[in-house]
Amino acid sequence: MRDQHTLRNARSGSTVHAILLIAIVLLALALRLWFWHIQARSGAVPPGDPEEYYRAAVHILHGGYHDTGKWLRPPVYPVFLALLLPLSGMNVAGALLLQACVLSAGVLAFYAFGRQLFGRMTGLATALLAALFVPLASYASSLYAEALFITLLIAGLAIVDQAFVRGSRRAALSAGAVLALAALTRAVGLYLLPLVAAWLIWRARSGAPAQRQLAVFLFIGALLVIGPWAARNYLVHGRVILSDTNGGVSMWYGTVRDNAEKAAGEAHLASIPNLADRQSLALQMAWDNIRHDPVRFLWGMRFKIASLYALQTRSYAVGDVISIDSRGAPMVQNAGEYRLGITLLADAQYVALMLLAIGGICFMPQPVRAVPVLLWVGLATLLAAVTIGHPRLRLPIVAAVLPFAAYALVRLPAMWRRLPRLLRDRRGYTACAGMIVFLGLIFSTRYIAWSAGLWYAVPGRIALDQGDLPRAEALLAQAHRANPENPLRIIDLADLRLAQGDQEGALDLYRRAAAMEHRSLYAQAMRTITGAHLGISNEALAGLTAIDDYWRSGNDLLEWAWNTRRGKAPDRVIPGNPAALGLYAGFAPATPDVSSGRWTLGEGRVRVCGGCGTLIVRLHGPVGRTVTISIDDWGIREQVILTGEQQEARLALTSIRDCAFNPELIVRITSAISLIDLEQSPWYVGVVINEVRVEP
Repeated sequence: MRDQHTLRNARSGSTVHAILLIAIVLLALALRLWFWHIQARSGAVPPGDPEEYYRAAVHILHGGYHDTGKWLRPPVYPVFLALLLPLSGMNVAGALLLQACVLSAGVLAFYAFGRQLFGRMTGLATALLAALFVPLASYASSLYAEALFITLLIAGLAIVDQAFVRGSRRAALSAGAVLALAALTRAVGLYLLPLVAAWLIWRARSGAPAQRQLAVFLFIGALLVIGPWAARNYLVHGRVILSDTNGGVSMWYGTVRDNAEKAAGEAHLASIPNLADRQSLALQMAWDNIRHDPVRFLWGMRFKIASLYALQTRSYAVGDVISIDSRGAPMVQNAGEYRLGITLLADAQYVALMLLAIGGICFMPQPVRAVPVLLWVGLATLLAAVTIGHPRLRLPIVAAVLPFAAYALVRLPAMWRRLPRLLRDRRGYTACAGMIVFLGLIFSTRYIAWSAGLWYAVPGRIALDQGDLPRAEALLAQAHRANPENPLRIIDLADLRLAQGDQEGALDLYRRAAAMEHRSLYAQAMRTITGAHLGISNEALAGLTAIDDYWRSGNDLLEWAWNTRRGKAPDRVIPGNPAALGLYAGFAPATPDVSSGRWTLGEGRVRVCGGCGTLIVRLHGPVGRTVTISIDDWGIREQVILTGEQQEARLALTSIRDCAFNPELIVRITSAISLIDLEQSPWYVGVVINEVRVEP
């Protein structure tokens, strides 16, 4: 009877455990879908890494790989993306929605790692922390490899521990294969494989001879995965490329001394056609710079490490926020940058998790099992220090230590009861020292002036949103006096001038903010929109040119501008024209084949001032494509079959009620989509809209 009762309790506990795990996965899914909703619905492909991954995926779908870019990207994430794009009809937003759903299950890898190290309860806690950690949730719906890389990395580390504890050669083989997949997702993972193997060999020399066999099987597993990719690269490029060719260029960027050297070096690199030779040249240039001034390089490593571990809030403290507007809305897909409230939450999570993880590592029962994770943390920190110190490397660092944070969290009540004894424990001193070092890395005096300004800026922005302009002016002026070096305080004043109807004053302030931080998409976009309202075409052009120089006026920016621009629409709109920003959305970036106008992404929208005359849409596109042109709310609809030449569609507006009052019209252009050009413009588009106008 007692055995049956124990068995029933075990089954009941397993059922509850499974229910809790399913609930955590659903929670992860809900949070990731929410981030998709706020940051990834536009279908835009951001420039830089996301575009390179997207190009590689499109090449895969056409039977090849993107071998002619700035550098060769590792293949796993492009393959993953190539699987999702056709399922969404080649719609990027749909593919990212599917990605968010699939990667929500990634919390199971965290569960497995936490359970492997510390048991089921810590496994659940690890999965819950992974589900709720803001950066992990946001990257799941971003066009970056980070979320997939982290999932594979955590799974690989869990299997490494399993191999170590059980002495399992099969587990070591699997660990090598999974870590190799991670390395073919982001090349930084490649260097972890020899480090883990070296640790296993060292353990063998320290009295565990079976560990040497594990190292061999780890390498065999990795070779089975990386070997085919390396062989393919040798056939295509005539060089051995294990993962990508980005590392050497990133290292050189980390040694560049000024813009002139950067421009000259980029031109030199671009002149080398072979991607492996290009990386070798970049490494040579990097070593030349280091040998020329080693002290400068070593001193710079300190700042890169500080940048790696710095709080995200620091962007607000120094005013170098790129993609968030003054009301907290994302303007473009820029993973890792959020509105201030979410940023503060993410930073609070980050600090708490790191402090808990330090304590967990120091007080864990078998500290030797933390070695692979510590090797990864040290490796990632070193790579950031010798390259460009990119903050995106911080996320896989935090992800890797989550099981230790969960362990400390689960053990916190017991540890609190034993606090006096723990404080006298040598491990307690180690934990305190680690925490002090971490807190020293994230502290900055810039937070002092920023906090002083924020004290007035927050109520000032609230007053501005509520229309209390006198109170807003007093508070925002005080915020600027408290923190005059921060361009965000200039932007606050510019928004105030705009609300007061002083467009000239607002334009001047937006121009000043843009001069202080040229990457501020909000300052440049408002400079464009305000300049267009004032009829200052060169100002509008300068703002949009600055955006395209640093970022790109893709559909994410167009959707933001569509929802932001106020005022009466003109009776003629040319998509792509700087003066038209905010008057069209659902369009691809500028392409070399169109000098005036832009391609739609399958459903474009244009806002024009109506009348009782005729709406004229000038368009062209692939022969035989059917295009539907409609006007929202008025039931006016026309279909056009494209001939391949320039065409005009004419829609009578006399049926619109009160057309004499020139109501604003939203013209919708819908069609099928296809690829423009695989190499030059790999976008799936519908039809070119050259002009939309209303004639009497």
